[in-house]
Amino acid sequence: MRNYARIDDGIVVELFKTDLDITTIFHPDMLWIDITDLEVRPAEGWTFEADRFAEPVAPVPSEAELIQQAMAKRDALLALADEATAGMADAYIAGLLDEIDAASFKSYAAYKLKLNKVDNQPNYPREIEWPLLPSELD
Repeated sequence: MRNYARIDDGIVVELFKTDLDITTIFHPDMLWIDITDLEVRPAEGWTFEADRFAEPVAPVPSEAELIQQAMAKRDALLALADEATAGMADAYIAGLLDEIDAASFKSYAAYKLKLNKVDNQPNYPREIEWPLLPSELD
C-alpha cells in the first residue's frame, strides 16, 4: 500500500492510499506525491515547495487584530465583574451594603478600573498583564 499527497497550489489538499498506479486512477493534471517512505508524513494543509513538505505556519496577528482580541477579552472580563456586582452600585452609594459586600464591591470596582487601563501598559497589545479577579486574590 502506497501513501500519496495531492498538491494543489503548493498545498496538500488530500491524502490517499492505494495499491494501484496512482497515475492511472486520477486525471494526469493532478499532482500526487508519494509520501510512503517519508519519516514524517505531511497532513492536509501542509505546504509543498521544491520537493519539500512543511507544516503550515500560523500567521502573526496584526496590531489591529491583537487590539481586537484584547478588547474582546477585556469586555468579557468586565461582563463577569458586572455580574458579580449586579445591583450593588446603588446599594453602595446609599450605604446599604454590609462591610463584607462593600469590600467586595470596592475590589471589583478596582478590578474594573485596571481592566479599563490595560491599553496603557507599555507593551500593549503584544504583552498584557491581566489583573486577577478579586475572587482569585483570596
